[in-house]
Amino acid sequence: MTRRDLLQILSTAPVSVGMALAGGGGGGRRDRSDGRVTIRYMAWGNPEQIAVERRIAREFEKRNPGIRVHLFMVPGSAYADKLQLMLASRTAPDVMRADRYYFPALARKNYFLPLEPLIAPEKPGFLNDFLPIAVDEGRWNGTLFGMNVLFGPVMIYYNRALFEKAGLPDPYKEHKRGRWDWENFIGSAQALTRRDAAGRATVFGSTVPTFPQYVSVLWNHGGSLTDPNITRLTLAEDAGAIRGMQRFVDMRWKERVAPTPADSALSAFTFESGKIAMHWGWAGESPRFRKNIKDFEWDIVPTPSGPAGNATVVKGNQLVIHRESEHPEESWEFIKFMTGPEAEMLLYGELRRAVPTRRSVLRDPAYLRANLPPYQTDVFLESVQRGRTLPIDWRYQEWAQEFNSALEPLMNVEQGSKDAGAALARAAARANRILGGEEGF
Repeated sequence: MTRRDLLQILSTAPVSVGMALAGGGGGGRRDRSDGRVTIRYMAWGNPEQIAVERRIAREFEKRNPGIRVHLFMVPGSAYADKLQLMLASRTAPDVMRADRYYFPALARKNYFLPLEPLIAPEKPGFLNDFLPIAVDEGRWNGTLFGMNVLFGPVMIYYNRALFEKAGLPDPYKEHKRGRWDWENFIGSAQALTRRDAAGRATVFGSTVPTFPQYVSVLWNHGGSLTDPNITRLTLAEDAGAIRGMQRFVDMRWKERVAPTPADSALSAFTFESGKIAMHWGWAGESPRFRKNIKDFEWDIVPTPSGPAGNATVVKGNQLVIHRESEHPEESWEFIKFMTGPEAEMLLYGELRRAVPTRRSVLRDPAYLRANLPPYQTDVFLESVQRGRTLPIDWRYQEWAQEFNSALEPLMNVEQGSKDAGAALARAAARANRILGGEEGF
């Protein structure tokens, strides 16, 4: 039985069956010992992040003595399946975090409560302080179902010591001078790559970003990924996208400034080890690097511009309320607090887990001030201003998997890396068979 078959069965199963399979009932409930309403909140994250979220929940309870928040964590690797199972079995918690990658597919099934009726009693202009691009990620078919959290851009983390040792200008200073473009990036990666007497790499100039982190390379070479309505992938017919993809793949197989799959075996080359000079990553990776890197200085710079622009990929996750929650008002109060200035300052200012969605926090000197790396915090702000969202529809999980599977020879086999146009044509054809149909989980 496939996962889709199981979810289909559970969507029509009695609630008691779903509870047995999913591991507990959903909805809020009133604690008999003290009369407080308990709302359940499901999330994932590293220990440092969850610790901060617990602090936020405890502070919320102090200010709302009639509400208790039961926060429980599911490992990130199992979270998507657990969330879908609980929703299909009608045992989901009151408040959930849904990754943007699968948020549209779940919103389409009417699992979430629309937020506009809960926002209506708020002061006029309640949403005006939020970045429009972050708010829009929480919409499905024009209706707002989620408030954005853990939002942020793809950026470049770089090893200052390796740049200094190679006698290269600091990329952040190059960026400030308007020189941080694709040519500068590739030239730096070439100069930073080191090999021993036998020709084996000891340091690589860059990592190879995964899909969809590298989509900005296509955008900045003048390409597009899909049509505006996400009815078909267009990059195989787009000269800019083909040009950008070829230059991206050439990092590994032509310039040889990035590790191959064989080089990457057993995590031989990581940014933390000092064997990678530049790492393409999400803003949320900062706490991990700050915790693990002790031997060299590092910081951040935006992704390089291309001949057609300087867009950066941005993405977040959505805080949503289960449509069958018994306590939607209390759940909304918690979401309001989780996305309020105080909580954002903790998660994104103190922890640097991602980027604030509120303009007021982004402009706050207390947020921009840094006592620990990364110090160049204006990169967070600028990258969001340059940001573009990904074309994610309710079929994204399926078509992206087909697309990536078809591109494996281009990405991972040297002989297959010569013709990006042909590879994109095959990959787009496979993805478009899904986008042209009606099936989907």
